[in-house]
Amino acid sequence: MHDPAVMPRRLASFLTHHDGDRTATVVAYDAMVGGYSRLMARADIQWSDGTTETVVLRGDPPPGKAMMETDRDTEYALLRVLGDTSAITMPRARHYDGSGDHLGTKCIVLDHVAGSSLQTILNETPAGERGGHAHDLIDTLARIHSIDVDSLGDALPRPSGWDAYLSALIDRFRQADREHIESMPFLRFVAAWLDAHRPPPLPLRVVHSDFQPANIMIGAGGEHFVIDWELTHIGDPREDLGYYNVYSSALGPNLFMDDPEGFLQRYRQHTGFSEEAVNMQTMAYFSSLAAITVYAQVLRGAAAMAAGHNGGLMTTYTLNALTIGHGNFMAGCLIDNGQETA
Repeated sequence: MHDPAVMPRRLASFLTHHDGDRTATVVAYDAMVGGYSRLMARADIQWSDGTTETVVLRGDPPPGKAMMETDRDTEYALLRVLGDTSAITMPRARHYDGSGDHLGTKCIVLDHVAGSSLQTILNETPAGERGGHAHDLIDTLARIHSIDVDSLGDALPRPSGWDAYLSALIDRFRQADREHIESMPFLRFVAAWLDAHRPPPLPLRVVHSDFQPANIMIGAGGEHFVIDWELTHIGDPREDLGYYNVYSSALGPNLFMDDPEGFLQRYRQHTGFSEEAVNMQTMAYFSSLAAITVYAQVLRGAAAMAAGHNGGLMTTYTLNALTIGHGNFMAGCLIDNGQETA
């Protein structure tokens, strides 16, 4: 994927080999924009039996160019298991070049979903007409959080328990401070605050970890196809609620803020979680806690850039998120003993 000029030939050979009976010809190959961490491309395929189709390629960028590092082996294994369970609607993972020998980098070949992202649709929808989209978004998130964890087998590691898991999640703030090229005391302060204000526990579930409208494709029948599972793990489902709130507050529109209580009530109805565990206070807590995953990744990219190991344009672009995150984390810690957020 690093050299688009040779990709039509390499992809055609790869698909022909995996099909075994038909010969593939790539009639169009185009890079896709919008993927922040992986290389994405779309290819139109003509088969020797006269059929046509479109596939999407998702691969690793060259060394030193990734905004964050994730594992394609784990992602492909998870996509295959989720596809087999039919627990959530998503593009089917067709093939995988796990060595990079065929497609130039580790690369997953997926079905193409014809349609627009939910983000695009929301951008074009007036504020007063977004209620149906909010319901669909909540229902999609609830389906993810209702996936039977046992059905995943060994695709994702299992935490030993909620308390230990939350401790490890909170410790990401301290770890980010330890690993950065300069001390960041505010990260240690936020970790201490989160430790002192733990919410009631919930059962550990599948956490998408990048749940946002741009990662939901709308099919021809209006169904939601969830994409970009590279950060998925087993954890506290409220992480996705918090991450969605943080992401959509920055990019907009935020369907949660259109009707906060209604949003959480519908989510509780579809998951069976209690109001004690899912409410405005826990939403604020996990809005801070969820963001550290991406925040730490951006910090690592910044440190690598400072050391001369990362020259990626996307890393440079995302550095502004550090100051925004700093302000959001500190503001969240002001919700203590009845104080209001600054």
